[in-house]
Amino acid sequence: MGAASVAEASLASEWVGQLERWIQDHGLRGYDPFDAKAHGLIRRVQPYAPLRKATSLALDLFPVTIRRLLRVQPTWNAKAFALVAKGELRLYERTGNDAHLTHAFEHLTWLQENGCRQDAKLCWGYPFDVSGKNIHRPAGTPVGVVSAIAGEAFALAYQITGEDTHRDAVRAIAEFFLQDIHRLPQADGTFCFSYTPVDHWPIHNANLHAVAHLYRTSDVTGDPSFLKEAEPALRFSLDRQREDGSWPYGERTPDAEYEKALLDIVDHHHTGFVLRSLAEVYALTGRREIEQALLRGFAFYQKNFFTSAGTPRITTQNTYPINIHACTEGIVCPAALANLVPDAFQLATRTLLWTRKHMADPHTGLPYYRKYPWFTNRLLCTRWGLAWTFYALCEYLYHVEDGRPR
Repeated sequence: MGAASVAEASLASEWVGQLERWIQDHGLRGYDPFDAKAHGLIRRVQPYAPLRKATSLALDLFPVTIRRLLRVQPTWNAKAFALVAKGELRLYERTGNDAHLTHAFEHLTWLQENGCRQDAKLCWGYPFDVSGKNIHRPAGTPVGVVSAIAGEAFALAYQITGEDTHRDAVRAIAEFFLQDIHRLPQADGTFCFSYTPVDHWPIHNANLHAVAHLYRTSDVTGDPSFLKEAEPALRFSLDRQREDGSWPYGERTPDAEYEKALLDIVDHHHTGFVLRSLAEVYALTGRREIEQALLRGFAFYQKNFFTSAGTPRITTQNTYPINIHACTEGIVCPAALANLVPDAFQLATRTLLWTRKHMADPHTGLPYYRKYPWFTNRLLCTRWGLAWTFYALCEYLYHVEDGRPR
C-alpha cells in the first residue's frame, strides 16, 4: 500500500488544526455556492444560457460584493455540521483527546435541535431554495444526501460511545428514508430512492446514500429488516454501472422532464459519493459483486478525474474551473478505499499536497471555492469548502497509522 511520510501527515495535522481553530472561533455560519442562485433575480436568468454563464462569471469575480448587493445573508447548513461532527469523531479515534469528542457532540446537538422532526423521523435540508427545469425545492425541504451524511456522524458517535441517543437518531433518519423518500419503480423490479420527498429524480449518489444508511442502521440496531428494504435500490445502481466503470449523475426516462445534460454528466465528487457508499456496504457485507463494482469504478475514477500533473478535475471533460469539492473528494475517496486498492492512498496524499498548495490561503489554510487559469474565487464557503476540507483531512489522518494506511 502507498505510504504517507511523516512530513505529509504533519502537514495534514497542522492544516486540520488551523481549520478547527477557525471553526471554533467563527462558527459555521457562512456563504454557499448556491445561496445567491436562489435569489429571484438570478433565478429569472437561469433558463437563458448566455445570461446564466454571465451571472456565474460575475459571481466568481465579485462573490462577496454581489451577495451584499443582493442582500444574500450567510446561513447555517446542516451538512456542514454533520461533516465537522464526523471529522471531530475521527480525530478523537486517532488521538483519544476528549476535546474532539466534546466538539463533535456540540455539532451533533445542533443537528438534533435543528432537524426536521415528525413522529419518529429525522432529516435535514438546505437553507436556500433550489430550482431547475421542472423542479423547485423550497428552503428547508428534507434532502436525502444531507440526512445520510448526518446519519454517518450519528452512527460513528454510537460506535464510539454506545449512547442510545445516537443510535435512535440513526434509526429516525432511516425512518425518513422509508416513509418520506419516493421509490421510483423500474421495469427490472428494482427501484431508486428519490433525491427529496418533492421530486422524482433518479440520482445514483442520492440513491446509494439512502442504501448505505439503511445498511448502517441495520448494523447499529441489529434489525435485518432494513437490509430487505435497501436491496432493490442497491441493485438499481449496481446494474446501471457503465461498461467503463462510471455512473452518470442520474438516469433519464423517456417521459422525464428534468435536464438531460445534468443527468448525463459524470463528475468527480458525485462519483466519489457513489464509491464511498458502496465501500461502506461492502465493508458490512463482503459481497463479491460490490467489490468488483468498486474496483471498476475506482479504476475509472483514478484515470479520468486527475490530470497528469495531479490536478483534480471537476468532470471527465473539464479541468477548469477547479472546484474545492473535487479536491476534497480526491483526498477522502482514495483514503477510504485504500484497503481495497493498493495505490489509492498515494493518490489521496498527492491530492492533499496539491490542494494545500493551490486551493488554500497559505497563512490561514482556509480553502478557496474554485480556480480558473487566470484567477481564483477565494470565497469561503462553509459547507462546500471549509467543512468538506476539514472532514477530508480528518478522514485522511484517521487512515494513516505509522505512515501507512490502516
